[in-house]
Amino acid sequence: MLDLERRRMSLYLILSLAALLVSGCVGARMGVSWPSVGLVEINGEQNIALAYNNDVALLNPANGAPLRLVNPLNGAALLDKDNNPRSWILRGSDFGGAQFYSLPIVVDEETMLVTANSGSLWKVDPVLVDVPRMIPLDDKVVADSLVVEDIIYIPYQNGGLSARSMLDYREIWRFPTEEGIWAKPLLAADMIIASSVDHHLYALDRSSGQLIWSLDLGGSVASTPLLANDRLYVGSFNKSFFEISLDGEILNSYATQNWVWGTPAMDANGIIYLADLSGYVHALDSENYLQPLWSNQIAERGIRAGPIVYQDRVIVASRDGRVYWLDRRDGVLINSREIDNLPELLGDMLFLEPSDSLKIDVPLLLVSSVDEGRLLIAFEVDGRQTWVYPR
Repeated sequence: MLDLERRRMSLYLILSLAALLVSGCVGARMGVSWPSVGLVEINGEQNIALAYNNDVALLNPANGAPLRLVNPLNGAALLDKDNNPRSWILRGSDFGGAQFYSLPIVVDEETMLVTANSGSLWKVDPVLVDVPRMIPLDDKVVADSLVVEDIIYIPYQNGGLSARSMLDYREIWRFPTEEGIWAKPLLAADMIIASSVDHHLYALDRSSGQLIWSLDLGGSVASTPLLANDRLYVGSFNKSFFEISLDGEILNSYATQNWVWGTPAMDANGIIYLADLSGYVHALDSENYLQPLWSNQIAERGIRAGPIVYQDRVIVASRDGRVYWLDRRDGVLINSREIDNLPELLGDMLFLEPSDSLKIDVPLLLVSSVDEGRLLIAFEVDGRQTWVYPR
């Protein structure tokens, strides 16, 4: 009974923090999420996918402009009823005010799957941005789903992980949890690893959903673990960071200054970088029992997202509306950029290497904010801003 009350109180605190993190934004939002950004491939070209609030948009990586819709037969622009070119934006306002907090999944040239927070899985035509089918789900979703072969694993906001067939979308199995799953599941060996607000990390057989092991980490777990060298690395809300074997054994732990919400990063030398909600960034040696190499308070407010490591830099974004570039050898601040109006930077960042499919010739760092006037900001590696996507 006491343990249940402790978890309820923990969940109350998490929801309270989430509300504070997103205070001042559009009132219709559910209040526990932020923009989700990633890449999707359409017609052989990669585009930025951005899901937030009532819209899912596909953007041009070179300039941040919404992708134009074209007729696949002749390449001509598709027009709206006013003869204006149509952009690739799936608007929840056209479907009863639906909201989106997870990235779309491209199945093939004719099908994209989008999870709506209203509790449904949408089958979307990626060419016309039509929605020919909606599959009801048992709960709302705030995290990205995982696709492995012909199964999609959907995490539920209020508890449970659902495995559904990609052929007919029927539920194959569902694993219950006491509280919600707010992070994308992870494939490790032949297991699905799920992090839960109920303090546990779960390892499930990916075919049957049977529990292989579970581990109580003493506080809510709201991020996807990092899988490296057959180890899982994840933080929790009890101000701790863990190294865990694939058998479910805690091998090493490290005490942080505050909650760890984001997924850590690891460099080629096995150094792990993580951040916490007191604005600290930590560097730990994964080959030496998580011994700290340095720990510096960089930001004035908390850092929710996981760091990005590029060459000799570690990059973090904070609730104080700033992006920071650190020397990864000692954590010394090299550069910082202040976003106009200092919006809270809560979503995970995305780093893009130059490529023909992206049509960019310099690396880009994408940072999302909760300010709809600058929902996504692109920087070059030296901190120079290149474009901004406003809603």
